[in-house]
Amino acid sequence: MKFSDILKSKREALGLTQQALADQIHVTRQTISRWENDLAYPNLDTLIELSSLLNMSLDQLLKGEGSDMVKQISSDVKAKKRYKRYLVAITIILAIILAWLVLLGFGRARQIETIDRFNPFLSTRYGYAILPNKVPTRRERITETDSQGKHKRIVWSKVPQRVDTYVSDDPFGRGEWLKFYTGEYDSDQRWALVAHKGSYVSAVRLVKKNQIPLSMREQAGSFYTKYDQTAGYRVSKRFPWWPFD
Repeated sequence: MKFSDILKSKREALGLTQQALADQIHVTRQTISRWENDLAYPNLDTLIELSSLLNMSLDQLLKGEGSDMVKQISSDVKAKKRYKRYLVAITIILAIILAWLVLLGFGRARQIETIDRFNPFLSTRYGYAILPNKVPTRRERITETDSQGKHKRIVWSKVPQRVDTYVSDDPFGRGEWLKFYTGEYDSDQRWALVAHKGSYVSAVRLVKKNQIPLSMREQAGSFYTKYDQTAGYRVSKRFPWWPFD
């Protein structure tokens, strides 16, 4: 007997109408009718449901069935495996993208220069900043060499350190606190034009205040103030973790 005949015979033996059987396996009555008229075949999951409901093994249910149904079941199994692989691949790709964005956001909020430097969503901005009254220095041991390059000695010297100042990127004061090296400067050139990509500073140029455009002069300021840790993030954005400009 073919599957269609076995299904119909077993259904009638159990006193089930096509609609009653359809309701129990969550398909339409028309679907049952198509199965019993050799117009379609159930998939593997539905076959397992049918075998349990009709109290028959899959071997009994498919006994005498031709190759068409077997091919369809085999195709269904292969398709499920293929869809599962696709789903796993897509999940992995999405997880990698999410982890990448989280890393970029972490670098943005924490001002990790290496991450910001290679963040493709950040563009180079140009801002102005006022510098501390004196270049910050620290005593460090350095090696000195004579003019002939033969004799060396280790001495203590004041070595310039990075300044920490607020860089305004536009006339509305948007910007962030950045650390960068300036070298020596005097009271006349106590302002800086800063090229930066996030927290990564690529170039610094010392300028006088009258060299700053009027629209930015007020934002650059006249008095240097230190960063206040209680003020929150060093990046003046509503969402500091947002990895985009």
